[in-house]
Amino acid sequence: MANFAKNFGFYCFSKLITSKMPTEDYLLKYLEKLSRVIAAMLGFRDSGFPEDALKMADSTYRELLNFDLKELSIEPTEKFIETVRKANYSASILDLLVQLTYETANALEQNHQSAEANGFYEKTLELYRLLNEKDKTFSFEREMRIGEIKQKLL
Repeated sequence: MANFAKNFGFYCFSKLITSKMPTEDYLLKYLEKLSRVIAAMLGFRDSGFPEDALKMADSTYRELLNFDLKELSIEPTEKFIETVRKANYSASILDLLVQLTYETANALEQNHQSAEANGFYEKTLELYRLLNEKDKTFSFEREMRIGEIKQKLL
C-alpha cells in the first residue's frame, strides 16, 4: 500500500501529460467515470447481484490504485488513510473514493462477508473524517451516512 499514492499520482500525471484535452476536461471525465462505476455498483447490489458489484469494485481499485479488493480488505485502516492523506486528493476525488468504499462495504455485507464489510465500513468512516477536514461545507447527507456507518459498526 506504500506505493498507493505514488502509483495513483503517476497514473493521473501520465494521463494528464499524454492527454490532448485540457486538464479540466480530463479531470471532469475522470470524475464522471468514477461516478458511473459507483452508480453501476449500486445497481448491481440493489438488483441482488453483489458479486457483480464486487467485481466492478475490484477492477476499479486495480485500475485506479494498482491494488485488488483482497489486498485492500486486509490493509489496516490507519495505513490506508495515511496513504490517502499523503496523496492530498481534492475534496471531489475524496468524495468519490468515500462512495466507492461505502458501496464496496455494502456489497460485501450483502454477499455475507461481514468481516470484510466491517473493514471497508471503517475505511469509509475514516475517509469521511478526512473529507470533513478538507471540505468545510456542512453536508447533512454526509453526517447521516456517518451515523449509519457507526450504527453498522456497533
